Amino acid sequence: MEDLNFGSAKLVLAVPEDSSIEKLSDIVDGALVATEFPNLTKKYLKSNKINAKIVELSGSTEIAPFIGVADIIADLTSTGTTLKMNHLKIIDTILESSIKLIANKKSYKVNNEKIEAIRTGIKGVLDAEGKKLVMMNVNEIFLDEIKKAMPGLTGPTVSNVLSDKDIVAVHAVVDEKDVFNLVNRLKKIGARDILVVPIERII
Repeated sequence: MEDLNFGSAKLVLAVPEDSSIEKLSDIVDGALVATEFPNLTKKYLKSNKINAKIVELSGSTEIAPFIGVADIIADLTSTGTTLKMNHLKIIDTILESSIKLIANKKSYKVNNEKIEAIRTGIKGVLDAEGKKLVMMNVNEIFLDEIKKAMPGLTGPTVSNVLSDKDIVAVHAVVDEKDVFNLVNRLKKIGARDILVVPIERII
């Protein structure tokens, strides 16, 4: 199993903002809980000794408390924005999840090479997200200062420029959010011919 570390979401219990229910223990016997995930919700409530009635819905779960269908909802959320827009507050989290790559054990043995190729391809794209390759030419007298200023996955890479023995090429993968300030800092130190290049994938 490979956690791809994106698509994170939580299955939560939520109630209207003006509800007197603030936490799990405030839920009274017979409370109505609307959800698209009846089995997970029922199992969780039962494990916490809460005797609630599950109302199974398919879509627009967040409006259930306001049309008298339920007192509580169990729904997926990632940022919480939809809940806030519908004047709902989270009182508990049933589970947290993210997208994972899973292979059958038998298939993994038989098709190991193909599965690993798929895994590498997916991770390469995900790892490159939000990253840029910054490249420049630098006089060796500025190299130590450039190295200190320029972060990288394993530090900046330095190579000689054949046309000028005093000039080296420096490049590193950096976070996109840092590029603007970094480029200006590098230029002040003495870097020249600075290029910022998009990255398709990192293997």
